[in-house]
Amino acid sequence: MKRDINILMVEEDRYEVDCLKEAITVGQIISVNVEQTEDGDQALAYLHQEYPYLDAPKPDIIFLDLNLPGMTGRELLDQFKQDETIADIPVVALTQSDQDKEAIEAYSFDRTCFFFKKPDNGQEWLFILKCIEDVWQTFVRFPL
Repeated sequence: MKRDINILMVEEDRYEVDCLKEAITVGQIISVNVEQTEDGDQALAYLHQEYPYLDAPKPDIIFLDLNLPGMTGRELLDQFKQDETIADIPVVALTQSDQDKEAIEAYSFDRTCFFFKKPDNGQEWLFILKCIEDVWQTFVRFPL
């Protein structure tokens, strides 16, 4: 029996999370669980199952806004790479500006990190999800 695909979205704006969920619904992507943390500290607590995330499932993929309050998305990416317990989780880093060009270049050869322009609506989220689905069907299999 297949299990749910767990997505962790590190994003302070609830509207963005709602757009992702809408795209999942419109795209008829079933068995997906989306959890949100609002900043880098919360994301690390979630990933290490620290309070208040003691029962948090390990995500199959992380959607990361690079423009987070507090710890930046780039700093969080560095934390992910240094932590063996989470370094293997694929990350979709979302950016709205060319200022993140350095981060994109630094991670361009990292097989677990993908960069996309931050979507503005549910339709653009659907496009990103379809791209990711194509990658997964070609290269990756989620555990059953």
